[in-house]
Amino acid sequence: MQFAAKAGAALALATITVLAPATGAIASVTTHNAADVGLFGAGDPSFDGAFRQSLGLLAEQVAGVHDTAAIKWLVDQQCPDGGWTAYRSDLGKPCPATDLTNFVGEDSNSTALAVQALHALGVTPKHDATAFLHSLQDSDGGFPLLKGSGTDPNSTALVVQAIRAMGQDPTSATWTSGGHTPIDALMTSWLGCGSSDVGAFSSPFSSGHGDLVSSVQAVWGVEQQPLPFTTTAATTQPAPDCSGGPVTPTPQQAGQYAATWLAGKLGTNGFLTTGSSPDYSLTAQGALAMAASATNATGLNAALDYLTAHAHTAVLDPHGNTSPGAVGYIALAAHAAGRSVTSFGGVNLVQVLAASRRALPVTVAPKPATHPASHPATQPATTPTVAGAQLPATGSPTQVAAGIAIDCFVVGALLLFTGRRRRATGGE
Repeated sequence: MQFAAKAGAALALATITVLAPATGAIASVTTHNAADVGLFGAGDPSFDGAFRQSLGLLAEQVAGVHDTAAIKWLVDQQCPDGGWTAYRSDLGKPCPATDLTNFVGEDSNSTALAVQALHALGVTPKHDATAFLHSLQDSDGGFPLLKGSGTDPNSTALVVQAIRAMGQDPTSATWTSGGHTPIDALMTSWLGCGSSDVGAFSSPFSSGHGDLVSSVQAVWGVEQQPLPFTTTAATTQPAPDCSGGPVTPTPQQAGQYAATWLAGKLGTNGFLTTGSSPDYSLTAQGALAMAASATNATGLNAALDYLTAHAHTAVLDPHGNTSPGAVGYIALAAHAAGRSVTSFGGVNLVQVLAASRRALPVTVAPKPATHPASHPATQPATTPTVAGAQLPATGSPTQVAAGIAIDCFVVGALLLFTGRRRRATGGE
């Protein structure tokens, strides 16, 4: 795909310089793989690269940041048929074929979230993802993670969000398969009267019980809320009235009931978990579900208050590195509720993300007259080369972020560019 600026027009490009939160020193993560320049996070991206990158970009977007290097990484990762796989370490090799034994290949989750991120940023991807997503749809109207792996509510909900982000209707004939829409597929997972988890959504792995992860993401889907979004949540806590027997809620009502079920799982401390320890990412996703339903304001605020009080820990993975997926979800939840993403519990979430962005090392040659040492010193690059013209932008990028110093320069003339080219589990 070609990226071009109109002749005679001026194109504003930006170099983003990141200051480390604690020391004020320039920060970045060094990589020796040029294909990784702009990727958020020091952790292994093999299973979540495109997914966590998309969450990070959405977090930057709500702060008004157009991060050229990070966007370019995601654009370059796309496969020619329009889908994304979790991660491509070598852009010169073909995208991996779907392999259900090893569970690799282009997937719905990476693709759906990448579509949402690029759309929110006003960036046109190299290839239209619509046909690829259509190729994944099952006869029940839902979507699997990988083609042939079976419909699940998490994947279906994420694709519904992507469909909405692309300006299409997931209940239309275009997205109907076997007489069923993606919303129909989501509703088959909703647990009604008679269930011990009435109001929740189940998953193929929850044995008919409510599933926390499926419930948070299914709410986004049935409420048809693509990321990012804002809301004014009411304090209401809708719940099914089973006194007269089974109920048949609308998808929107089912989402509200699920949000109430999730709020009830917060406990006295205000966090969600599938184990014994707080799950910060899942807590943020639960807050997003409550926000998407525009209900359970008390639960929404309790979850955000808990994340605010633990912000310095919540942004890290188990190894002590920045978790781009967790940061992304926290920022999106904060934004949805009208809270700051640049001052969240004393943490600038956007700055933390940018400081985790990978860059090639820079070799600094010593001055001959004053440095007799024969070997050059190598240090991490402070900022990836910002080839802003390599990115497809449908509008002028906004370069704004607290804690980030932006140096802009203007280039005029006709520019032609080509872009080169996977998943925080983020709740999956």
